[in-house]
Amino acid sequence: MDRRRAGASSVTPVLVAEANKSSKSFPERQRETAEYLADMILEFRNLARSMQLYTVMVPLEYAYYEAFGFANRVEVPAHEIERIKVLAKAGAEMDSDPDRSGT
Repeated sequence: MDRRRAGASSVTPVLVAEANKSSKSFPERQRETAEYLADMILEFRNLARSMQLYTVMVPLEYAYYEAFGFANRVEVPAHEIERIKVLAKAGAEMDSDPDRSGT
């Protein structure tokens, strides 16, 4: 085990090496990595399930959902967040205006 650990520090994982060469943004690389992890974890989960290793399968199931959720989350652009704030403010003003209350 100690020999494996000693040799591991000199090895750069393929995804990390490719990411350093990539022109993609960090969030895009994170999304792709999470997607890759989700696929690999799903394979492990299916293997554990097929062999009825349920105590192994359950944590893999949770890890899969975490990676899948990260890979498929939606980022709201900053300009849209500002637009939503403006609309919320306008809505609040309309609600507080007695002439526009609709009653």
